[in-house]
Amino acid sequence: MFLQTPAENPTVQPETIFSIGNFPVTNAMITASLVTVVFLIIALIAKKSSQKKYPGKLQTIFEIIVESFRNLLAQITGNRERGDKLLPLIGALFLFVGLGNLIALLPGLTAITYNGLPLFRTATNDFNTTFALAMAVVILTHIVSLKQFGLFGHLGKFFKFKEVYLGFKKGIGEGVLSIIDFLIGLLDIVSEVAKVISLSLRLFGNMFAGDILTVILFGALAVLAPIPWLAMNLLVGVLQALVFGALSAAYYTLAIEVAEEQQ
Repeated sequence: MFLQTPAENPTVQPETIFSIGNFPVTNAMITASLVTVVFLIIALIAKKSSQKKYPGKLQTIFEIIVESFRNLLAQITGNRERGDKLLPLIGALFLFVGLGNLIALLPGLTAITYNGLPLFRTATNDFNTTFALAMAVVILTHIVSLKQFGLFGHLGKFFKFKEVYLGFKKGIGEGVLSIIDFLIGLLDIVSEVAKVISLSLRLFGNMFAGDILTVILFGALAVLAPIPWLAMNLLVGVLQALVFGALSAAYYTLAIEVAEEQQ
């Protein structure tokens, strides 16, 4: 029918376009590289714009975006100074994830093929990408905690042997409660793994589901569906980038606050 358009359902695993030795290069990796190049171009434009004596419209836009991020991070972290320290990291995450979510919406980009395979695929529609980002964020929180709290202090958040000793020293009741606290500390190890899984699966699941629904809707109503659905994908892409950045800032803040409370 003229209202329908044929399209293949996206696969969970990205397609391998070529290999460098034994290292496969997928279409999601190519898109991520393209996003990185675009990211660098935006950074260079912003830097050049900021060097002008009188701010123009472009610099004003950049300043509004940066100030909005500063205010958001200040609210999440509860501290303006701490939020400003996080700004480069969270801003970079937001731009990368946001561009990774949206760049595939450019008309005709995903239609480019190489050896019969799509050359570009939404960068965050690859679990390897989202998992790597989530793992890096969680590892960073542990590095920060180690830096501020020390090795034994950081491990003490999960293995509370000292608290058990002090608890039984005070009495049987306190000792029993300290054992419960010790078991909760062990469960915190599971929660750290859960952070990686939840961060990565949330982003990947939303973007993959969006691609699936795009194929379904375009296959049924190719004339009426594109404009509102692309607008919805645009909104979802930006929101998912904000959620990923906000959760990353929250995890960072929790690691710092635990360290500060114990000092």
